[in-house]
Amino acid sequence: MKDSTWTWISGSETVDQPGIYGEKGSASTENVPGAREGALGWYNSVRKEFWLFGGYGIDNTSSSTGA
Repeated sequence: MKDSTWTWISGSETVDQPGIYGEKGSASTENVPGAREGALGWYNSVRKEFWLFGGYGIDNTSSSTGA
């Protein structure tokens, strides 16, 4: 039987946390998406990429956005 326990890896635990997007084209470990509700994401283990799509959330100015 597969273990279905969730593990917190990283990111803020603060409700409605704004996103930190940094400078376009410059990767940074400080960059994180804003808090989301109803988003869909998946991890590509071959390319080591995480893809996050849609949802309602908080942008970098603490404004609510929808997709």
